Amino acid sequence: MAKELLLQMLREIGLSELEANIYIWLLENKRSTGYKIAGQIGKPVANTYKALKSLQTKGAVISDETTGKTYFDTIPVEEFLHKLENEFTRKKEKIISEVDKLEVHQEQRGIYELNSKDLVYEKIKNMILTTEKVILIDAFPGPMKEISKFLNNVDDKAIYVKTYADEDVKYTRRIKAAIPDLLYSDLNGQWVIVLKDTTESLIAFFNKDCTQLVHAIWTCDPFLSFVLFNGSAYEFNCTEIIEQVHSQEHNKLEKIEGIVDHYKEMYKYMRLEEINFIKDKSSRRIE
Repeated sequence: MAKELLLQMLREIGLSELEANIYIWLLENKRSTGYKIAGQIGKPVANTYKALKSLQTKGAVISDETTGKTYFDTIPVEEFLHKLENEFTRKKEKIISEVDKLEVHQEQRGIYELNSKDLVYEKIKNMILTTEKVILIDAFPGPMKEISKFLNNVDDKAIYVKTYADEDVKYTRRIKAAIPDLLYSDLNGQWVIVLKDTTESLIAFFNKDCTQLVHAIWTCDPFLSFVLFNGSAYEFNCTEIIEQVHSQEHNKLEKIEGIVDHYKEMYKYMRLEEINFIKDKSSRRIE
């Protein structure tokens, strides 16, 4: 099972199936001739040497010809992966530079389905880092564990997080979901909802242990995002108030008043964004 997983991961980073099999064999057996490798893995000699040449080009394998025979061996896997990482970074920067030259602005006003768990978290990371005013996050423990990696490195952001378990995460305000008797082991999955600046929204649902993405949508449609943000903001506020209503504290009324006062600034922001949105839509219609 371990070899099958490693084989799959090596293929995912650009090795062919034959190259991956050769690489794994060399990792286990070390220094060997191409002829011996071909015999051990049951592949034609010509194909094996061709794959070894490709592995050399990719920086995964080195050769030694000092004895008159050509012996192959792997370089330390950390060096190989570091080389791939550097190459990817250079290519990424070049691609971004070339795309910028196109001077094309994409208005992604639709509702898009995300089919990759990694893409979901990359979107969330970007939403957190590009937040200008405030971001609302409603996340079950599984997704929250991943999101916390981004939140702990962010400063000067108004981050409101609604959680369903205790997490050590840095944010402006934490709202505890009022579901004390909920057993996550009984649920069919876990969700995460991220709402940024009333302009961008992401909703994703994972399976029970969060190893697979079940369904996810993302949109930067300003109208839909405003409606979703508006509803969640009031939900966050009500959740805090309900917690105080059911508390045993003597000064609960004072605390409820403090909660309401705190959210007044967010409501002012939402009202301003609503006015700006209506003005923008009206001006576009006139044009």
